[in-house]
Amino acid sequence: MLTGLAACQSASLSETGSLSSYKDFVASDGMVTKTKYRVDSASTKNVKTVHLIPTTFAANADVGTLGDPQKKLVATAIDRSLCEALSAHFDVVPVSKPADMAVRSVVSKVKATNAVVAGVSTVTTAVSPVPVPRIPIGLGSLAVEAEAFDAKGKQIAGLTWARGANILTNGSRASTAADAFELAGDFSDDFSALLAKSNDPMKSGFELPSMKNVSNSVSYAVTGKSTDPDCAIFGRGSGVTGIVGGALGLPPEWTEKKRI
Repeated sequence: MLTGLAACQSASLSETGSLSSYKDFVASDGMVTKTKYRVDSASTKNVKTVHLIPTTFAANADVGTLGDPQKKLVATAIDRSLCEALSAHFDVVPVSKPADMAVRSVVSKVKATNAVVAGVSTVTTAVSPVPVPRIPIGLGSLAVEAEAFDAKGKQIAGLTWARGANILTNGSRASTAADAFELAGDFSDDFSALLAKSNDPMKSGFELPSMKNVSNSVSYAVTGKSTDPDCAIFGRGSGVTGIVGGALGLPPEWTEKKRI
């Protein structure tokens, strides 16, 4: 398993200047993730409500060969997954209502997936009688910067995050945006953990999820409908269609075609 995870696309952190401050950020890396973060636990521990500002790309973001449709695909994936992750800990409210905290994310770098190699990998897996790891070349990566503000506009948490796809846990889909699309959920989990637990997301202790959270996660995965109605502004996930499409190696552009 460790050898398989080692066969991943390297990812580097980027500071594009998009955050209001990078002061006092400290480095903390996981097995396949690199981060720098800061959090004011005294401020975040009392947060009940949150605004989610739509994800953007930094003006100087390095996106390689990604076109506008693929960039929109990745940004939408971050918005949906982050809203769902935050709703497990906070009450997500529309911008027309006051909130204790506002969060925003900015994509700083995307290394495109080699769609041809990913397609070959999918075919190889499909015809093999035993599970076969993904071909370890042409893997993509994602780097994101994010921050949270209090009601007065002061930064109370910040995160720079980067992760590359690996041959074991990231499926192969024939799209240049495929890996970044999938890694969006990993970023959302880590950023929401930083805000909810007010500590290092790479070293947060394992906690068994509540039955309610498990039920909500399963429902969202199957139906694509968020458990928080205020997340509907970011559209509905692809649900079973996306699960089947991912298993078949279909580009996420196909399963998300009518949803972005």
